[in-house]
Amino acid sequence: MNVDEKMMRRCIELAKESVDAGDYPFGAVIISDQGDTISEGRNREVTEHDLTWHAEMEAIRRATKSLKRNSLEGLILYTNGQPCLMCSAAIRRAGLARVVFGAPSQAPLRTHPHPLTDPDYGESPPPVVEGGLLAEESRALQKDRGK
Repeated sequence: MNVDEKMMRRCIELAKESVDAGDYPFGAVIISDQGDTISEGRNREVTEHDLTWHAEMEAIRRATKSLKRNSLEGLILYTNGQPCLMCSAAIRRAGLARVVFGAPSQAPLRTHPHPLTDPDYGESPPPVVEGGLLAEESRALQKDRGK
């Protein structure tokens, strides 16, 4: 199993933990370019009564705190669902180098400029974005939870 698949499987495990806790089925992991796990996050939107408590946001918060820096330049984020606009802006602001996601959104974002792809958005260059890894497994979780 390669690193990408291993990390996506971890995101799916975190998503299952979210569902078991009563939240939406999303998990995220941030790793270094050497493959070391820096942080993890899971959705806690329902249980924490906080619409911003997405898996990606939790992983970013934990990474910046553990590294004691606001830049996550050079790091890689994995998430089992396509990041929403809020998470995309946070990913870009953090300067993450690469984003790998599982299931694409059912309703693709049509915002322009989009934080993940527009070279003129923000101060950091856009990350490399790759989607569709273990998409069916992630999509099945989302359908089961009604998301």
